[in-house]
Amino acid sequence: MPPSKTPRKPLNPHLQGLLGILLGVLVVAVVLGLLRWRRDGLAVDDGELSMASSSPCMIQAIQQATAGGRSITYAQLDRLKERCGS
Repeated sequence: MPPSKTPRKPLNPHLQGLLGILLGVLVVAVVLGLLRWRRDGLAVDDGELSMASSSPCMIQAIQQATAGGRSITYAQLDRLKERCGS
């Protein structure tokens, strides 16, 4: 006669729900982080640059950053906005 298996006590349903929510939040945070990382490396288009030119400081900073036909990334634009207080 094989040994009888004792049924395992199921995990508390509240704890299972909490773990599910935490796992979902972790997945969403990772996905948003990856999207932000990808966005920071993309070049900003002309329309976005013209909308960001809202103050004399930003206009000058964008002109300096794009001098010589260089493109500016979203990460650079975010740093310019912080510096100019926009």
